[in-house]
Amino acid sequence: MTIAFDTFMAQYNRTGSEKADGYTRDAFEGLTESERETVFQLLVSELPYSTEWLFFVDPVRATAVAKEAEQKLRGDSYEHVFLLQEYLVKYSGDLRYQEHLIEDYPAYVDRLKPLVVDAVARTPANESTVAFFKKIILIETNKSASNRAAQWLLMTTEFSRGAEADEQRYLDLVDQLTDPDFDVRRHMVSRFDIGGKLVH
Repeated sequence: MTIAFDTFMAQYNRTGSEKADGYTRDAFEGLTESERETVFQLLVSELPYSTEWLFFVDPVRATAVAKEAEQKLRGDSYEHVFLLQEYLVKYSGDLRYQEHLIEDYPAYVDRLKPLVVDAVARTPANESTVAFFKKIILIETNKSASNRAAQWLLMTTEFSRGAEADEQRYLDLVDQLTDPDFDVRRHMVSRFDIGGKLVH
């Protein structure tokens, strides 16, 4: 057995908070072909939490497995299906999974919603993601999710934060996009075009 496989098995068998730390890259580099097959199957058993590493081990096979798992788990409010969808977009380029990410958002439990917003933000920016961030800013009661949506909307515009004045303007815009007053938020959202550019 290789050192990498021993490392993987030690991390695979962790429990509690140590298990939550996930895997490290050295657990996958230098595996033999038979070890890679074993590792792949063990990672499949941990989906969707192991999605990133499944794609790292074998992106082609992972795509097929992730598609099947996504179809099976989609709609479960407590499952991290967004991980499958994010990596399917990344590796397959299929924006249907970005659509699924956005469509499925309302069904998630509150503690997962901010993570879903982040997952959407890691997919290609387009009119759909901009519209999603705007909608979250306007109607979402989960403050963490709406705050992240505000920050991601500004990042979509490639907002400069290099100078101190730029950083202060960025913070002011985030404050307005997350203002408790709906009219303030609505006015701010109206300043962004469908591509996410701040136009007025």
